[in-house]
Amino acid sequence: MSDSLAQAHEDLYSALNVMLTGEADPILAVWSSAEDVTYGGPFGGFVSGRAAIVDAFNASAAMNLQGAIEVSDVHIVDGGNIGYTACIEHGINHVIDGENVNLEHRATNIFRKESDGWHLVHHHTDRSH
Repeated sequence: MSDSLAQAHEDLYSALNVMLTGEADPILAVWSSAEDVTYGGPFGGFVSGRAAIVDAFNASAAMNLQGAIEVSDVHIVDGGNIGYTACIEHGINHVIDGENVNLEHRATNIFRKESDGWHLVHHHTDRSH
């Protein structure tokens, strides 16, 4: 896993882009395996616990949304063993219900430094427009 919070942020978005092609394993590796993880994603709802995270991201990968996620306005705050990143996610050319869709979300990502590096413990998005 990542040695720096900045690298963990980059790893998160690289893994999300792989997930858009139908493969959940890279994004699940970014997440902490601890039970205190939480997720409030772009499809609504809120889940907590590792098993719920696995289910949510396997379901998202199965949607095979295609396209890409790019980020802008990235802010990184490293508090030593915990930190966060905030950014705007730009979803480009996703296929939803057979149509190409572009989306924009505000995102907050909370990471924790664990024995093998930085891992995601919370991800939240909401529409910014």
